Amino acid sequence: MEDKEVIRKVDEPTDWVNSLVVVEKPKTGKLRICLDPRNLNKAIKEKHFALPTIEDITTRLTGAKYLSKLDCNNGYWQLRMDKESQLLTTFNSPFGRYCFLRMPFGIKSAQEVFQKRVSQLFENLKGVETDIDDILVWGTTRKEHDDRLRSVLNRCQEV
Repeated sequence: MEDKEVIRKVDEPTDWVNSLVVVEKPKTGKLRICLDPRNLNKAIKEKHFALPTIEDITTRLTGAKYLSKLDCNNGYWQLRMDKESQLLTTFNSPFGRYCFLRMPFGIKSAQEVFQKRVSQLFENLKGVETDIDDILVWGTTRKEHDDRLRSVLNRCQEV
């Protein structure tokens, strides 16, 4: 995680020091490192971004004949945090104290923050719906679908 610039070593004093939790990912058996910020989560102000429901999304798919689903791999880690927020995520490890440079799993507002950002990135692209870390691209014809998919991939590369 340090090599991928997801975390960095912390030497300075911080107001918060959190624990870590290792969680097994469903279906894959892989391990996920999560922050356990119980006290921090009590202090975090939520964004209150309305997450779309499956019904919201499916009603906009009228006429869809071609579909692609893209998954944002390590989605939260795509969001960089500012220095002040990074220090709030300081945690103890057997190797010293570290903090997250990118959004960690465990922060109560992470899902809302991530969904809002993903929604903003793709909101002006036709035939594109977002649901947390999934991007659904659809079209009524193969050409329309493929053109929309190229637009999504181009946007991903830009950001």
